[in-house]
Amino acid sequence: MKSAIVTFFDSYPPKTGSGRVCYDFFQSWPVKNKKLFQLSDIKNNKKNIETIIIKKNKPIFKILKIINIISSIRRYFHDEKKKILILEGPSWIFYSYILIIFFKFFQKDTFIVYRSHSVEYEIRKANSNILISQLTKIFENYVVNYSNVSTSVSLKEKFKFEKLYRKQTYLFPNSLNIKKLKNLKELKVKRTLPKKFIMFNGSYNYKPNKVAIDYIIKNLIPELIKQNIFLVLTGNHKTNFHSKYVINLSFVTTGELKYLHRKSICVLVPIFEGYGTRIKILEAMIWNNRIISTKKGIEGIKFKKTGNIIISNNKKKILKAIKAFEVKKKNSKIFEQDLKSISMEKNCRKFYNFINKKLIFS
Repeated sequence: MKSAIVTFFDSYPPKTGSGRVCYDFFQSWPVKNKKLFQLSDIKNNKKNIETIIIKKNKPIFKILKIINIISSIRRYFHDEKKKILILEGPSWIFYSYILIIFFKFFQKDTFIVYRSHSVEYEIRKANSNILISQLTKIFENYVVNYSNVSTSVSLKEKFKFEKLYRKQTYLFPNSLNIKKLKNLKELKVKRTLPKKFIMFNGSYNYKPNKVAIDYIIKNLIPELIKQNIFLVLTGNHKTNFHSKYVINLSFVTTGELKYLHRKSICVLVPIFEGYGTRIKILEAMIWNNRIISTKKGIEGIKFKKTGNIIISNNKKKILKAIKAFEVKKKNSKIFEQDLKSISMEKNCRKFYNFINKKLIFS
């Protein structure tokens, strides 16, 4: 049995939360014969990863390389009787749509899995023009219904798929390789950090993150600077916020991110529009950092109520929580979360067993 896992962006090395989820899935998928296919503008020679080079990270250049992805997967599957094609969702649904059409018509013995990270139609409806949003709905309907198995990341998303497309999806919550992240060696950030800082992780180029960062800078920073508390940002962007109290580290390695979690007062997630599950919160739970989030920010994540997690949409309560965390001892064992539900290793094994039964009886 061979498994081809496809991401229509550079999931290795991971530069985003979605990239980390996809790469952790690939590493944890319990099959020996597996290969990750990705689109990227950077070459790499990692074993079992095939990178199809694109000129720029833009839709037109990705569309032009779809035939190359199909050709590479066909070569990989050559003469294999049991073939599993897993399409990762955090990219425009059109790319998955084209691959499913091809393999449904020309390699009908391929078992196709669509691993959604959100209901994409919702994203396009809120952020794109009506033509793109309606096309996305048509493509997503086809992908969800004509894959052998489609997944959702939360019960809420599962109900949305059922309502929109009348299709039952497999619940596969966004997960991470817990053991790998816990054992990961910290790397000290080269830049000098302030003594006291809160942290937000995520690219300013993504609208929900932009709204959250702008909210922190406009509504919280004027109060926090009175206590000499800074904001440290990470993400694949180089925006200059023109404030000495806002430090943008841009892209950091996972080891550096772990170091920042230990040094920060807390992770702040004032998300008011969002889709899927926030990986930034899962990372904070694994590394036992404190979390302050809006209700939308932590939506779809199972957690036990402890003094380490504060949920509020209210500015005054958020500020009060930050000040409380500033003087509170960190990383107490009594605040550790139950992480079984977000274990990529366990969720992959469970999902593989589910798929294997379908293959046996198909």
